[in-house]
Amino acid sequence: MQASPGIGPIVFAIGIAVALVGVIVDPLVIAPLGGAITLAGGFAWSRGGSHVASPAPEPVARRNERYTRSRILERATLGLGGLVALGVGLPVAGFAVLPSFFGQRQRAVDLGPIGAFPEGQYVVATFLTDPQAGEVSRRAAYIRNNGLLGSVPSFTAISSRCTHVGCPTQPNGPMFAQQRQSLRTSNGEVGLVPTQPSGFGCPCHGSQFDNEGNRTAGPAPRALDRYEFSIRNGHLWLGRLYSVGRVDGAGAQAEIHAFRLTGDGEPVTGPESWLYPLAPPS
Repeated sequence: MQASPGIGPIVFAIGIAVALVGVIVDPLVIAPLGGAITLAGGFAWSRGGSHVASPAPEPVARRNERYTRSRILERATLGLGGLVALGVGLPVAGFAVLPSFFGQRQRAVDLGPIGAFPEGQYVVATFLTDPQAGEVSRRAAYIRNNGLLGSVPSFTAISSRCTHVGCPTQPNGPMFAQQRQSLRTSNGEVGLVPTQPSGFGCPCHGSQFDNEGNRTAGPAPRALDRYEFSIRNGHLWLGRLYSVGRVDGAGAQAEIHAFRLTGDGEPVTGPESWLYPLAPPS
């Protein structure tokens, strides 16, 4: 007599349901999880059904049967479930992994001469990341001239996008719009507005950040992202964005815990960061 398959069929059915729901709700996390549950349940089901406990003598006419009808149906169900799991999991895995190999590079941005940035003062810089795309590519960054680090100019370049869902943050302090400068660079028009913030805040969901971009309150999972920068012929250029776990210290002496750029809402440290797919290169 064939032994009971145990909980294998139940886990298998749960996996199918989770995978189908995941395609709609969260194809990057829940759908692959459902596929994994389906495969585990199918394996447990096949293993559980393969054990035979004290078989009773069968009539001679039935001993020549390789597969009973129930066995055929069981294998057909497992095969169909496996195809469903592959059909759900492979496209999702490709969507999660392939961007890591075919990501788009960020353009360098010319913000103008370094003399336009007063030492020790934050400036809200607005600029075009893609001049051909026009105003739709305009972004903002908080730029502070930290003076010299040895003989090399030091700048803090923080993205204004909140790391929760990407809303634009604002300086928690006055902005001096009457002192706005408009510069013409190779990237088009660059606007520079001095500000005296005591941190930065997101008006959408209440996330708060200190003057170095560290999260101090709210749902944001990490500090504000930062830009790499370089000095070319006396001009300040912004490079690639990168994510930041936290910043120790301030200004030119700050120790930045940097990570590869991740998406909105994604932590960069702790077990939660393991649940997200590979990030595309920036």
